[in-house]
Amino acid sequence: MGKNGVLGQRAMLRHRARKAYSLLEVVLAGGICATALAPALALMRDSMTVAENIDTRHLLLVYGVSKMEQQLAVVAATWTTGNASGDFAADGHANIRYTVVQTDDPASGGITGRLMSVTVTTYSDDDGDDAMDANEMRTILTTKIGKFVSYENMASS
Repeated sequence: MGKNGVLGQRAMLRHRARKAYSLLEVVLAGGICATALAPALALMRDSMTVAENIDTRHLLLVYGVSKMEQQLAVVAATWTTGNASGDFAADGHANIRYTVVQTDDPASGGITGRLMSVTVTTYSDDDGDDAMDANEMRTILTTKIGKFVSYENMASS
């Protein structure tokens, strides 16, 4: 082989050696990725927690409005006072519970025999004790409904 043949082989070996990364480059690249990946995973975890809270709050609102509409229909038709409570296990959400208070007591904002205050509270029973604890999410809806003969007539027809 001539001088050009040996130089050509060396050039080819150097060219081939440059196609790989050194251990230092691999470690530095891994460090950069880990530095970016850890906060990204923390952000993803926090986002999942926030999304779950938003879903729960949405369920509380939807079930609260549903229960309020149901109770308003009952009050309009029968003018029944009282309390009720339960959960939405039939819908697959046994941890979502409600309490309903229907009263025409003036101390609660009603007018005896003429105006009823209806309050619906939905809450997420996270610990499963069937009681609303101070740290559990809740939605409270309150409205009033008057006593009208037309409501009672429509209900009886």
